[in-house]
Amino acid sequence: MNHLLGAAVALAGSAVASAGTFTDDFSQGVRSRYWKVTQTTPGQYVWSDAGGIVHFARPAPNNPGGLQNIALELMLDSISGSVAGDFSCQVDISNTNILFPGLNQVELHTIFRSGSVFYQVYDNNGGRNYHVWDGAVRNRTYTPLTSGKLRIQRIGTTLSASFNDVQIYAVNSFSPLTRIRFVLQNHFGSNGLISADYDNFSFTFARNCRADMTLDGVVDDADFLAFVRGYDLVECADPAMGPGCAGDLNADDVVDDLDFQVFVSAYDVLLCP
Repeated sequence: MNHLLGAAVALAGSAVASAGTFTDDFSQGVRSRYWKVTQTTPGQYVWSDAGGIVHFARPAPNNPGGLQNIALELMLDSISGSVAGDFSCQVDISNTNILFPGLNQVELHTIFRSGSVFYQVYDNNGGRNYHVWDGAVRNRTYTPLTSGKLRIQRIGTTLSASFNDVQIYAVNSFSPLTRIRFVLQNHFGSNGLISADYDNFSFTFARNCRADMTLDGVVDDADFLAFVRGYDLVECADPAMGPGCAGDLNADDVVDDLDFQVFVSAYDVLLCP
């Protein structure tokens, strides 16, 4: 089931009004076409993807200060582009080892073109709890659980987060989604040797603008230059193609004339929905 960009992502007609689902059980590991690992400070954390589980851990108490984290970010330019409409993303967390001094967190992040953020947070502040952070803590709820499902979704203009399918908090949201990532984090001053496992990621989207490879809300000359680079290389497997193979707009592992037809349709429209 590793990833499904199938019938729902019918991109042959237009890149600006499609729907689809991407799932990843990580049975093929963390694939660089779809994911990238980042750390606030290189070497603070270790990670592995053995056995179909993404494992993040911090092995040594040498926090250089400030907010430190490791994240696995989904490269939206390889799947959907920015998402102006409905979406849902979720990930299972387990074996959460966060009960150390200081504030330690396991999180699912969504970030929007407006600069706004909406995070589903599981942390140790006063005991294990889950809540939303959007610039402030929202509806902290304590739990004995060490595992669960983090989910963020937007239906219409209602953006909400849930833990194990129980809604935590909701707000109105209008800005296109531009980033998704899941995170293990030591908050300011925490030296905890924290760890967590992540699995069964899923992302569904009602609209996409996949030809917007620069994620700026329009399909223009900057996107054309990005597309041409991929078109010249053709094969997504080419090491020079770079992560995401963004020019492969119909998800067939090559950047060719079929992708160009999709790109032209979006370029003529200009604005993403």
